[in-house]
Amino acid sequence: MLRQISLISTMITMVLLGCANQDPPNSAVTNATIGSTAQAVSPTGSPKADSKPQSTVVKVTDTKKTAAQASANKTKAIATGNIADLPDKEICGNNRVAYAHGETSSFLVYICADASTPDLPRYYISRNKDGSGGLEIEAKDYNPQKSDVIEFNNGGYLYAIEAPTSQNPEPVMRVTFPNGKVNEEQLLKYLASGKDGSSNNDPLAYVLANREKLGICKDDFRATDTNSGMGSRAFKLTDKRYLVQVQCFLAAYQGAFEYVLWIDESPQPRVIPMEFDSFQEGTPPKRITSRSIAGMPRVNVRSKTMTNFTKFRGLGDCGSSALYKLEGDRMVLQEYRAKYECDGKYVQDFPVIYP
Repeated sequence: MLRQISLISTMITMVLLGCANQDPPNSAVTNATIGSTAQAVSPTGSPKADSKPQSTVVKVTDTKKTAAQASANKTKAIATGNIADLPDKEICGNNRVAYAHGETSSFLVYICADASTPDLPRYYISRNKDGSGGLEIEAKDYNPQKSDVIEFNNGGYLYAIEAPTSQNPEPVMRVTFPNGKVNEEQLLKYLASGKDGSSNNDPLAYVLANREKLGICKDDFRATDTNSGMGSRAFKLTDKRYLVQVQCFLAAYQGAFEYVLWIDESPQPRVIPMEFDSFQEGTPPKRITSRSIAGMPRVNVRSKTMTNFTKFRGLGDCGSSALYKLEGDRMVLQEYRAKYECDGKYVQDFPVIYP
C-alpha cells in the first residue's frame, strides 16, 4: 500500500497519547447593586431606588479539595436548547429580545439584546430562585460576548456565563470580585441561538458543537485531543470569515486535521469544508484530493497561506511538505515536495513533485 494512504490508517489504529469530574464550587453571591448601570430588584421585580451594595456568600466550597474528594464528586449533566424555547419570553422587556439563558441551582440568568441589534448582547438579568431579588446590568459601551463566554463588567465585579462546548462540557456562571475572589455555580441549563445551545458567534464552538452534522472528522474524532498538540482553533481572516482548524486526533508525533471556512451569515453561519491536494507515491506520483491532512500544519493569516509538513515515519527521513493558499472558498496547492523512500538518509529539502 502506498505510504501516504497507510499513514492515516496507521495513525488511526495506533495507541494515542494521553480526570475525574469535579463539581464546581457550590457557591454564589446574592446579587447586589454596584455602579450606576445596575439596579437591585425586589422579589416582585420592581427596582429599589435606595438599594445599597451588598454581597452575601450563600455557600463557599473549599477550593483545596484533595484529588480523591474531587474524583468522588459527580457532575450534573447540562441541558441545552434554542433560546426560542425560553418559557418567559417577556423577561427582557419591551423592544428587547432574548439572546441567551442560563440556569444554576440558585439563579436564573437572562442575556438580552435590543430588538434592533439582536446579535449584540447588552443586558444581564438575573433572578434568585428563592425569590430574594436579582440584578440587572447594561453594557453601554462594550460587547460582552467574549468567544465562548458572555461577560458583564459592573463596577469591578465581573458577571460571566459560559457556553457549553466540546472543550468545555461543564460551563459555569461565574462572579469575580474586585479582590480576585471567584464564586461559581455549574450551569444546569443553557439556551442560545444555536439549535443545540451553542453560540453562533463563536466559530470554533459552533463547528465543534455541530461537528457530526457537518461531517467533520467522521472517521475518527477524540474530543480529549482538541487541546493537545497543535489543537483545534479558529483563525480570523475578516470580521465575518474564519478558517477553523479541527484536530481530529493526535498520534505519537503528529495530528490529523480537517479545516472549514466559517462565514457569518444570518440566521445561521455557513460552513464550507476545505479540501487538500497531495501526491501519492508512484511513477509518476498520482494527485489525490482529501478533506483530512496529517502532519504539523501552520496557518499564516496575513498571507492566507498554510504549510504542512508530514512525516511518513517517526525518524523523519521520509515525508512531504506542502504549501496551500486560500483563494476564495478553496485551498489551492502551490507546491508539493516529497521523499517517499524511508531509507535512513536525510536531505535538507525534499524533491519537488509539484509544480
